[in-house]
Amino acid sequence: MKSAFKMKGFSGFGNSPAKQKQVPLSEHEDKKGTIITGGSEAEEINDLEDRIEFLNSDISDSDSTMKKGKMITQRNKLQARLKKMRAK
Repeated sequence: MKSAFKMKGFSGFGNSPAKQKQVPLSEHEDKKGTIITGGSEAEEINDLEDRIEFLNSDISDSDSTMKKGKMITQRNKLQARLKKMRAK
């Protein structure tokens, strides 16, 4: 007998917080030596806030519009993740 929970393609726990991951480092952040500490929810929120601040600083200091675009995209991903973390 098949259970509804074993049906192909169904995942009742697809949005589980345990499966959510940090936004990976962008190439720019990796070159600057940014570190993701992880751990508790508060530490992840602090990491995201720090990364957003650093990117904002780098965006204002950058002369290259190409680099600015990539940094803005990364910052937007981080801001979206931060918003989800705070909504919990």
